[in-house]
Amino acid sequence: MRLDEAAVAVRHVTLPRLGLSLFCAMMAAMILGPFQAAGWLASILALEVWLWAASRSQARGGPVRHRARANFLVSYTAISLAWLALGVLMWTDGTIAGRTCAAVVSLTVAALVVLLFYSTPVVFLAAGAVPAIGALLIVGLSAGQSWLEMAPILMALGLGLIFIGGRAVETPSAQAQQRAINDSLQKYQALAENITDVIARTDLQGVHTYVSPSVEAALGYRPEELIGMSRMHIIDPEHHPRILAAAARMLVDPARAEVVTARVRHKDGRWLWVQTNAKLVCEHGVPVAVIDVSRDITEQVAKDQALREAKAEAESANQAKAEFLANVSHEIRTPMNGVLGALQLLEREPISAEGRELMRQAADCGLMLSQLLNDVLDFSKIEAGQLDLSPEPMNMGEALDTVVALLEGQARAKGIELRPETFGADLWIAADPVRVRQAVFNLLGNAIKFTKAGHVAARLTVTPEADGQRHVRLEIEDTGVGIPLEAQPYLFERFRQAESSTARRFGGSGLGLSITRALARLMGGDIAFTSTEGVGSTFWLDFTAPSAVPVPSAVADEGLLEGVRILLVEDNPTNRLVARTLLTRLGAQVAEAEDGLVGLNAARDGGFDLILMDVQMPNMDGIEATRAIRALPGPVAQTPIIGLTANVMTHQQGAYRAAGMNGVVAKPISVPALIGEIARLLEPDDTAIAV
Repeated sequence: MRLDEAAVAVRHVTLPRLGLSLFCAMMAAMILGPFQAAGWLASILALEVWLWAASRSQARGGPVRHRARANFLVSYTAISLAWLALGVLMWTDGTIAGRTCAAVVSLTVAALVVLLFYSTPVVFLAAGAVPAIGALLIVGLSAGQSWLEMAPILMALGLGLIFIGGRAVETPSAQAQQRAINDSLQKYQALAENITDVIARTDLQGVHTYVSPSVEAALGYRPEELIGMSRMHIIDPEHHPRILAAAARMLVDPARAEVVTARVRHKDGRWLWVQTNAKLVCEHGVPVAVIDVSRDITEQVAKDQALREAKAEAESANQAKAEFLANVSHEIRTPMNGVLGALQLLEREPISAEGRELMRQAADCGLMLSQLLNDVLDFSKIEAGQLDLSPEPMNMGEALDTVVALLEGQARAKGIELRPETFGADLWIAADPVRVRQAVFNLLGNAIKFTKAGHVAARLTVTPEADGQRHVRLEIEDTGVGIPLEAQPYLFERFRQAESSTARRFGGSGLGLSITRALARLMGGDIAFTSTEGVGSTFWLDFTAPSAVPVPSAVADEGLLEGVRILLVEDNPTNRLVARTLLTRLGAQVAEAEDGLVGLNAARDGGFDLILMDVQMPNMDGIEATRAIRALPGPVAQTPIIGLTANVMTHQQGAYRAAGMNGVVAKPISVPALIGEIARLLEPDDTAIAV
């Protein structure tokens, strides 16, 4: 408030005002006499004491009560009236000196009252000029001069006042300037006292010259404790190089701002993480100091660390999951290889019709189990981004016929009509035949599984497009149970089926459609469907692939491997029996080794055209044995090696080939896959294999 400012201003000029009072008392003694002057001086001194006490609250700062303001106003009014009383006494003297002094005192008191509350340059000018003009008028009129005679003097004074007043209007008052400065300082002080970040100024050597009060809450130090202290004193020595490097970069480019994160020691000894934004202060283009704003980010750093640890744990868990799946894959595929291999060999044995049907059902169950295992592993590959495609020439019509042949037994057993329909003159495309057949198998198998009666139609259309591309569309239509409307948005989600009881009623893991969609998108296409509950569903798979030149298919017969000498390295006796029987029926000469070490010794003796190497074995595994064989001297080191393994993830196959294996065949072993891989490796050596 202006009244509080006036109180402070009056208090600050107490001594000059007492000197003026003494001077006026001496002047009054010459005009009025010593006794009246002494009485007036005594009253003025008493009133000055009262005014000093009344302005004490404003001088202390802080909140001021209304009672204190009223006390100041009354005391100041009393002093002003005392001065006016002195003017009246001097005027009644009747002399020119008395009246002149009376005019000066009265007008000065009035001017000071106005100036106290409105201290602008114009008012300040008037406060000095008006008493002087009043005194001039009293002197002039007392000398008998008329107003007309005094007019030139008054006009000259008026012109001077106009000129000085014009300049004064353009100049802010010292009080206004001080008030603006005080307001600005109060704002900055309030900002410095309430901001949570620490604002600091240091010289170019890093010594603090200013620290905001917030440093006490942040670091425990009072600002005065840090003034004169180097910032390096509280920064972790390990982080000194990054601080010095940031300062060097700013000195090279003064306009550059730096953000540095470092550990800072709290006054109680604990370490905090602080992020600092710093910039140089330049005067006349020369760097003189550094201004920085620092923020405590200890909690954020702790959260980031926890996040990194959680990520590391998640990655470790993923790695553990991958290893678990690989181990489960191996443990299941190894016995499954023996089961399915034995069933394939039994197909050529004499057996009753009932036994052959039981054998067929066992083979179907084994294939279903293998498919389930493949789904789980493929899903793991998709999650890890490791599912790769291996395009090669293939016939889409043959791929559909192969899948239909696999599933028509299931359809026939349920009394369902399975109708394959193929449209297109040229069905050869460049695609991954394994993944294409897998997608077709999933769609067609689902249709048969969820259809109780009626038919399942598989319509394949291959149409040519520009740039040698072919558009492939496969539609699978069934008359099955259909998909409820509320379940359709979630159908392609992993582990989701149309209803909670679906797995119990029809079986399955809920991965088939999710994997099929992933395969379709890997091939640049997609999968969609329409369905009506209780009526049936139609799924379609669309993708585009380059056209391909037809390739003659391999024909296997009893003498396919006639004269080929093969070393079979396998620790499982059942798998050795199945593989040996299969290979000898095709005419190969087979030698066996029960682990990698025995296989290495057998390979060292030489005489083999091909080595079939299991991967996981005791004493020496297949990878180690392969490396050892490749390190042998002479031609034996060049013997083709095919890995037989249940661990067939992409990164694992890369490891097998890096160890020196020429090919990999997954367990359970598919006879066509094994024969095709053997033919691929032995054909360049001109071995007599009919292909």
